[in-house]
Amino acid sequence: MESTAKLELLAEAMDVDAESLHMEDLLSGFSEWDSLATLSYMSLLMAKCKKRVTPQDVRKLITVGDALALME
Repeated sequence: MESTAKLELLAEAMDVDAESLHMEDLLSGFSEWDSLATLSYMSLLMAKCKKRVTPQDVRKLITVGDALALME
């Protein structure tokens, strides 16, 4: 999956515009990165990337780039 597509998925989970996300941005800097976005992100990973992650895996994410890397 291309990084643009990954960025779109993350933006969808966070309910933000993909243009507002940059690889080096801290997820904690976004008020939209909340528990609902985390669950949505985990669901998207399972559905689109066929990847299972735990809440502990998601808690380790620091940047947008980290979140995209987990989609590989």
